[in-house]
Amino acid sequence: MKTKILTLALATVMAIGMVGCGSKPSSTPASSAAPAASSGSEAPAPADNASAWKPTKPITVICPYGAGGGQDVAARLFAKYAEKYSDVKFVIENKTGGSGTIGNTAIAMAKPDGYTLGMFHNLSLYDQYLVEGVTYTQDSFTQLAIFCADSTVIVANKNLNVSSIAELVELAKQKPGEITWGGPEFSSQTYPRMNVENATGVTFGKMIFDGGANALAAVAGGNCNVTSVFPSEYFAMADNPDIVAIATTGEERIDAAKDVGTMKEQGVDAKFYQWRSFVLPAGASDDIIAYYDDVFAKVIADPDFQKDLAAGGFNLLEIAGHEAATKYMLEDFEANKESIMSAAKAQ
Repeated sequence: MKTKILTLALATVMAIGMVGCGSKPSSTPASSAAPAASSGSEAPAPADNASAWKPTKPITVICPYGAGGGQDVAARLFAKYAEKYSDVKFVIENKTGGSGTIGNTAIAMAKPDGYTLGMFHNLSLYDQYLVEGVTYTQDSFTQLAIFCADSTVIVANKNLNVSSIAELVELAKQKPGEITWGGPEFSSQTYPRMNVENATGVTFGKMIFDGGANALAAVAGGNCNVTSVFPSEYFAMADNPDIVAIATTGEERIDAAKDVGTMKEQGVDAKFYQWRSFVLPAGASDDIIAYYDDVFAKVIADPDFQKDLAAGGFNLLEIAGHEAATKYMLEDFEANKESIMSAAKAQ
């Protein structure tokens, strides 16, 4: 569970708010695999009738994680194409802290006037159970478009002298708690650690960072031994001689990193995926939601967007329209609640 420091930080933010390219995953658990796109629906055709509401000033997109991380990169790519189908700018605001909870709280508390969106992921749905002081739930957001579901790359510092997850596990057995694994708590960086620990019985030391990019920089600098990052984060530093990719977390290898075997291939029965979405704070009018349903359906269907997404190492998931996205989110939330809670409580 997270510290009292996080609780105090959340309380401060809430007080201020009150004043003012791989193949698609096909199995379910979010902490282990993403649900198939068919559980939502295929992206709907853009609406023929224009929404009665249209933005007249820039849209702020709150990203709860730092610049250069997977959420940030995906948000900026999606925003670039959203601008193509609208008449306004989409401005990414990185509101970091509390392993994503500060930004998520800001999204949930924003005025639902259509001018504030949020970059979201499925693991944030469980903060209500795992993080002291969190007040947002699955009902605090209107899901608009779920556009990718990604596995991660497990990366180690070269001086650790491991080249596979199997070798890392063996080293962790010899040095329980001494091998440090970094990232935000209850995140795409640390759920893979939890899953490896639960599958093998080993224990890693925990190091907390705000976002995957910061965790990876720490690994490259020798200040942390291991982390788990998204392909876009790994590719940004793949030529760094101080890091080595030792495994990927999906059922299948990542197309853009075919030489890196999965954990399961290496004898560790663990896996992980995370889906990403754009959301509104709950309470937006039907006209506002209809506007974004129309624009975001066009983004997801855009062949250039799909190519850029794949080039960045993201795995396309075509869930457009708030009804389909909400259905998908709720099914995934209920299907994976028990496994997420079990993984967290085992720590």
